[in-house]
Amino acid sequence: MSAASKDALVQTVRSLRIIALPLTRKPLSFKNALRDTHPLIYYHFQTPPVQEAARKGAIAWMTRTVTNAWSNFGKAPEGSWKLKTFRYGERIMDRIEFEELALKGLDPSLGPKLTAPGSASQAVEEEKDSIKIPLVYPPSYTGTPLLHLQSLVAKRLPRHRRGAWTWLLVSPLTAPVAIIPIIPNLPFFFCIWRAWHHYRALKASQYLEALLERGAIVPEASKELDAIYAAYAPQDPSSAYSPGGSTPSDPVREAGASGEEGVEEALLLSRDAVPPILRAFEMAPTAATDIYRALAQADMRTRKRRGS
Repeated sequence: MSAASKDALVQTVRSLRIIALPLTRKPLSFKNALRDTHPLIYYHFQTPPVQEAARKGAIAWMTRTVTNAWSNFGKAPEGSWKLKTFRYGERIMDRIEFEELALKGLDPSLGPKLTAPGSASQAVEEEKDSIKIPLVYPPSYTGTPLLHLQSLVAKRLPRHRRGAWTWLLVSPLTAPVAIIPIIPNLPFFFCIWRAWHHYRALKASQYLEALLERGAIVPEASKELDAIYAAYAPQDPSSAYSPGGSTPSDPVREAGASGEEGVEEALLLSRDAVPPILRAFEMAPTAATDIYRALAQADMRTRKRRGS
């Protein structure tokens, strides 16, 4: 491979960055050790900004059309069925697991292109050496999240494959609704949308699995992210909705030092941290919505596990 080709490949590789945002820490109590105690981590997949109009193909056209139509629903007059549908749809989005939302946001076509299995061995070896995708994380608040990401991908693959087929097969059952002339067949569109959502998450999971198998994802500790976590930790660790500004500390280390055996799973980040994270890593403003949803879901899950 020529020097120019290598430079071009490295430039392409740098177009994808994964930012791991741990939402909870692992509980220290023996009681919780018997349960699934994996911490909750939100992964943001950062790809270079691409103008939607520049994307070509039927899928890109369909995505733009649906996105624009949905956006117009949100601008409909108060009391209209379109606005009611939009608000109901947003509530549904809030209930979709944040792991699925994160995966759906990864477009494999914008990341490094991988050599197909069975290609020339030299090309595969050069690819392994050249593709390095940083997995940015705050080292004081979580260990290297590589194993967690591998576990997440392994769990999500069958779930999204099953979800895509299930919603696709259910969609024909909504045909009788089409005889109602007043409104469009919303149940049908919902089934197709959920199938498409699962399909995109499935393709992203398969892409990540291939990157992990090639050893292309490399953990990268970030002191800057550490500082944001320290500055915006919840004053009440049991809730992400307390204002930030508590004294920087490591909750895991403090609990272990004090000998407390019953320390429960707690949130590590408040909502106030989202704008600084977006600025620090130059994320698109739209990324805030999914991070807020992840924080809200993490808060609900930890409360449910504690039985509160």
